[in-house]
Amino acid sequence: METQPLTTTIKEPGTSSIWLKEIILENFMSYEYARIPLKPGLNLISGPNGAGKSSILLAISVALGQIYTERGKRLRDLIRRGNEIARITLVFDNAEKNGRRPISFSDADTFMLSRYLRNDGHYWWEADYRQINYEEVIRLFKGFGLDPDNMLIIMHQNTMEQFSLTSPQEKLKLLEAAVGFNAYREKVIDARTRLESIISEDESVSELLGRAEESLGYWKEMHEKYLLREELAERRSWLKREAIWARVIKQERALQSSEEQLNVKEHALESNLAEMEETKGKIKSGREKLDSWQINSKESFYELLHIEKERTKAESLVEHLHENELIFSERGEHEEAQKIRGRLKDADKRRKELNDEISAVQSKLGAFERSLESTMDAYITYRVKEEVLRFKRDLLEADIKAIRAEMAHVNQKLADLQSLKRKAGERIETERKQSEIENEIGFVGAKVEALGEIPEETEEIYSNYSKLFEELKAKSKIVVANKREGLKELDARRKIWQKTITDLLDSTNSSFQQIMSGIGATGLARLVNVGDGDIENAGLELHVGFRGSQPVLFDYYTQSGGERTASIMAFLLSIQQMLKSPFRAVDEFDLHMDPRNREEIYKMMLSSMKGSECLLITPGQITVTDPSVHIIVVQKAYGKSSVRGVE
Repeated sequence: METQPLTTTIKEPGTSSIWLKEIILENFMSYEYARIPLKPGLNLISGPNGAGKSSILLAISVALGQIYTERGKRLRDLIRRGNEIARITLVFDNAEKNGRRPISFSDADTFMLSRYLRNDGHYWWEADYRQINYEEVIRLFKGFGLDPDNMLIIMHQNTMEQFSLTSPQEKLKLLEAAVGFNAYREKVIDARTRLESIISEDESVSELLGRAEESLGYWKEMHEKYLLREELAERRSWLKREAIWARVIKQERALQSSEEQLNVKEHALESNLAEMEETKGKIKSGREKLDSWQINSKESFYELLHIEKERTKAESLVEHLHENELIFSERGEHEEAQKIRGRLKDADKRRKELNDEISAVQSKLGAFERSLESTMDAYITYRVKEEVLRFKRDLLEADIKAIRAEMAHVNQKLADLQSLKRKAGERIETERKQSEIENEIGFVGAKVEALGEIPEETEEIYSNYSKLFEELKAKSKIVVANKREGLKELDARRKIWQKTITDLLDSTNSSFQQIMSGIGATGLARLVNVGDGDIENAGLELHVGFRGSQPVLFDYYTQSGGERTASIMAFLLSIQQMLKSPFRAVDEFDLHMDPRNREEIYKMMLSSMKGSECLLITPGQITVTDPSVHIIVVQKAYGKSSVRGVE
């Protein structure tokens, strides 16, 4: 899974203390799901061997960025069997203290850091549900001094044995990192590095002065010939480039001309096609008008026949009624004659209406006849135009095809010139022919040959010697002054570092001796290998004595397992008040201890851990009388670990 850096949101925390409130484990080692609450002060985790106690501390370290694990060389091995993904979540108290939050970029009272482990080897972190990377996790907790790889802060199972085998130099570095004194050593190393650079520079300056004085005369004689040759070589190089660009420009101009022709032809074709579409529309419209004319003419003709038929009937009716009127009038049947005259009037009116309708339809037919001629002329004209446009289209398409073929040919030539173009470098605009340029190349080459052999390094050596000879004299004085200041700075920083470490060990020894005396032993932490000022070789040695014997060097082979464990725990307790990290943890702190020493060490831990948060893991039973101790019991049943708190 990809990560998205939060460089705009995650900042280095200040010096405020931070408290780990809870650990949530999901499919991690023997834990299917567990929530492990912690409290400030001493948190004691107990339970039988194999229950899953050490897994809790391992989970904390992995979540804080530890990559190597003692139990699994690969993080994927920590996923509970049968699952694809595991998650470790650390819940920190982020409530405001003195007006600010420990993790300033988060506005919540709790801050959650989760690490995900997948079977496919993908691991990532989330900070308050936003994905972050490894560097951001390290930077996030660096200000708190919370380093999961420092065994003086988090001491895993079997780490005590590892600490016993650690060199004095590594012990001292672990102590410096744990109490936040890294900067002192870094400043000394930085000053020494810069001094070594100054010394090396001084030696180089002296050597260069001698070489420059010896060789300057010879190279001065060669310089004028070299400059002339360089001038000619530069001109020849320019001419070769110009010749290449002359070939390229020739083809580019041919291509440009073809492109212009193509644009004209394509524009003409585009206009032709558009005009053809328009003409086709006109033809279609004319055809529709002719069809419409034919239909309307037929309709009007049939309408005229129908009306004339109706008019004939009406005229017959008028004539018939007129005759009947005369008959009834002659008979003296005036009443019947009057009725017929009414009907005659209506029939005559109808006859006149039909005459008007016939005139209207005849006018319409006349209009159709007049429009037919113009419509037919337009239709024929557009049909002719369509054929002419189609002919022009075929000619344009043939021209375009020929132009494109020529362009393809020119493009191929330009493609063949690509390697030469890259070799020719920056473009050179030229109007000269290639033959003219090649003639000048031959003339310049003859001049170069006449100069004979000249070393290629002439310009560089002559320039260096002529400049360095004067410059190095002044520079030598500056380097000597810088070396003197560098020695003073290195000496001052060594003294500051040594005094700081000495004061630290003096304070540590007071507590170390007191704690060791509580278990009937003696102890001393001593700085070694500092006589020659070599900070890299400086180290920390512990000397311990048990059962009344004089203190001897603490190491893996001299003391017994219980004595080593007691000595390490005493040393850890002696530096508790100086540790920068607010959280610290020890797994199997009572390893190999006898019951008396175990109880004494435990009591001392109670008093020294009140100002911090400590996690202790033990497989044994400890009599707990202090109500402030938070006890967590770990059990395992059917391959699944569980935890419960003891009030």
